[in-house]
Amino acid sequence: MQIFISFLLLLNSWSYTEPTPKPFVLVELFTSEGCSSCPPADVLLSSIVDENFEDVEVIGMSFHVDYWDYIGWKDPYADQKYTQRQRTYARKFHSNQVYTPQMIVNGKYEFVGSDRSKWNSVFSKANVGEPAYSIRLEKMEVDNHELVIKVSSGSNSRVVLNAAIVERGLSQKVTRGENNGRKLSHDNVVRSFKGRQFDGQENEIRLTVPGDLTISNASLILYVQDEKSWEVIGALKVPLEP
Repeated sequence: MQIFISFLLLLNSWSYTEPTPKPFVLVELFTSEGCSSCPPADVLLSSIVDENFEDVEVIGMSFHVDYWDYIGWKDPYADQKYTQRQRTYARKFHSNQVYTPQMIVNGKYEFVGSDRSKWNSVFSKANVGEPAYSIRLEKMEVDNHELVIKVSSGSNSRVVLNAAIVERGLSQKVTRGENNGRKLSHDNVVRSFKGRQFDGQENEIRLTVPGDLTISNASLILYVQDEKSWEVIGALKVPLEP
């Protein structure tokens, strides 16, 4: 209960100044604590989000999938709906398989998530100019253990609007499976997620706030994708702690 009281007090003092739109690169990493190839990709994502870029905002997200859980270690951050999200991307890329680690940049480029040279190449292509779609965060509050946000846009185009709570600075000692005996570290892990169709009019989205969330390490990420291609055309990141 204390976490929600603290969270509510923080949001009571919440104020938000809409930033000037600038180029962004949104990185979605599909990973798992049950996959021995994934820790280097987790490290790469952490280094990406830690870099400071003067002219571009890099937004990283770590989606933990559940299809490695059968090996013996159940990833505590995994969710079947994140697996389904990755499968939807596979269809968009005309692929019949999913794999980890996989990075998807701006919903347009995909590659093995631990490949730094590929990331460098994709980053230069993805950083192409100001966002095509502007998102406005009108309101953020807590109601019954949920984060309630209201968003709008100057556009009336039909798009897919995604909202996520992400948390950085997480670590986990793995005691079974391919990473048995390793202590794994993660940043920008998706702890709550929801996607829906959006026509630009003010809309409300509710996200469950995990009871063990460390508010000072958490952010809200909003991003918009083209309804057909799933290319990311607008993104916004807001810390949950004012």
